[in-house]
Amino acid sequence: MRILVLGAGMYVTGRDGSGPGALLAALCEASRSLPLRVTVAATAADNAVVVAEAAARLNERLGTAVEITYRQLTGALSQSVAALAGEGFDAAIIALPDDLHHAAASAAMQAGLHVLVVKPLTPTLAEARDLEAQAQRLGLHGMVEFHKRFDESNLYARSAIANGLLGQPQYAAVQYSQRLCIPTRIFRGWAARSNIFQYLAVHYIDLIWFLTRYRPRQACAVGVRGILAAQGIDTWDSVHALVRWQTPTGGEFVSQFAVNWIDPDTTSAMSDQRITLVGEGGRLDLDQKHRGVELVRRDQPSQALNPYFAEFLPTADGHDRFSGYGPACVGTFVADVAAITAGTVRAADLRDRRPSFADALASCAVVEAVNHSLAHDGAWTDVADLDP
Repeated sequence: MRILVLGAGMYVTGRDGSGPGALLAALCEASRSLPLRVTVAATAADNAVVVAEAAARLNERLGTAVEITYRQLTGALSQSVAALAGEGFDAAIIALPDDLHHAAASAAMQAGLHVLVVKPLTPTLAEARDLEAQAQRLGLHGMVEFHKRFDESNLYARSAIANGLLGQPQYAAVQYSQRLCIPTRIFRGWAARSNIFQYLAVHYIDLIWFLTRYRPRQACAVGVRGILAAQGIDTWDSVHALVRWQTPTGGEFVSQFAVNWIDPDTTSAMSDQRITLVGEGGRLDLDQKHRGVELVRRDQPSQALNPYFAEFLPTADGHDRFSGYGPACVGTFVADVAAITAGTVRAADLRDRRPSFADALASCAVVEAVNHSLAHDGAWTDVADLDP
């Protein structure tokens, strides 16, 4: 199977010491059961060295032999992706800045590729609807890399709600933040074209949708500027939002969000994340930063580790495995594409069983409403109806 990865940044290669290179590592891990060839494509020529180094490092550590090559994209994005995608690939993984997702995914699907897109699917509902319509029309599998759906703690939360352990859910409170290096160094080239709610909080918007299937109806949000603007990055330091959801019986559920990307770079984890769910009959607190694993070294600050997301773990065969709910999400997409190609399942069969393009419409609609509210001084904004 041939996989085209669009983007060569932190999440793909782990460049600049930012992590393991989760996407390439997940593909190397998936190659144990499905033979894969991977091409990474991006715009900068010097990415060739970064990709080659990541490929060598990952194959050696995992004991795999995945062929990973680099291609430079030149010219207009849609045309360059379309030309490359027509070279016999089976699927594409889009790991580009938010505002490029629609053009890249559309070009890949028009070339017949199944597509996995990192969150958010798109910044606007109209773009998301267009991608979903294309996927349906072309019979392709479109999926969003909402890996939090694969986290066992979140699956427990879904079970607890479904089995009535909390009674009727009433509200959720989300605190989610990342280090200042994300917008100022790692994503500096495009951080001003996004914001912390759109880029990060969308994970928990999708999670609430996944847990409850409540319909988002209204949103309001205000933001704080200062640190990033002073460094020439025109976006919010933090965003504070309320979202009203409607239950199937007409009741109301409210979610609160306090999100930022200005945490000190010395904080003990790249992401500080927690969600509280409160119902009429119970409360569930999910601390998704402090997983009970802490590393202290002489030469580094204390680190709160989350080996359940994505980590190299030793096995009896002498090579590490790349394990966790992050690789599980990518591996599920790859296995889905293999099954569709083999004719054992149809893309349409997966539409309601995966974080599909159709299932991502709720998160895109909320992001759009929050962005509108931010631009209008916190005004309550209706979330667009998810039904066409």
